[in-house]
Amino acid sequence: MSLTINNLSLTRGDQIIFHHYQLALSHRRHCLHAANGTGKSSLLCTIAGLLPLNGGTIHWQGQPVQSVQQQIAIASDSVLLPEFITAKNLLQLSQSNWQLRWPQQLIDAFAFTAQLQQTVANLSAGNLKKLQLILAFMRQPALLLLDEPDIALDEPAQLSLWQLINDYPGTIVAASNTPESFVRQGFELVRLHAL
Repeated sequence: MSLTINNLSLTRGDQIIFHHYQLALSHRRHCLHAANGTGKSSLLCTIAGLLPLNGGTIHWQGQPVQSVQQQIAIASDSVLLPEFITAKNLLQLSQSNWQLRWPQQLIDAFAFTAQLQQTVANLSAGNLKKLQLILAFMRQPALLLLDEPDIALDEPAQLSLWQLINDYPGTIVAASNTPESFVRQGFELVRLHAL
């Protein structure tokens, strides 16, 4: 596993998020830690190809991330899901677009069956987080990006999440304000430095 960020510059509006930022991750499990508002989510979204770089490069396994997007998936509140369709329809769209199997095991793991008929707009924060996680895990990408994955989850869902993480064969980069549980699970802690 190799994720390399060289001279990353990233702005949002007038705010500079990163300026000539360098980071190299070489383990299977990393947890990015920093205070709220310091760029954790922006960094994950940039790695996933959802935010444009203002400068620099990001490489996954030696390839620019722009050329390997099919190998990367993200679960993040920063990724806006269409609110007008049901959770089931959104899962079906992802299933069709990525030619995947129906994620019944993930639906069962997160006790999400009752929410399938709800529109995304009507999901609680915890159920929206479950949907984000199902969408990301169902792709089984080589690089899985998880932005505050345990926030808003009830205890059974958190236990399911940790089981999925422990069993996951690929690389996981998580971001968290409270990284202690990730460190206990064997994640290498990476402190993002503020500008």
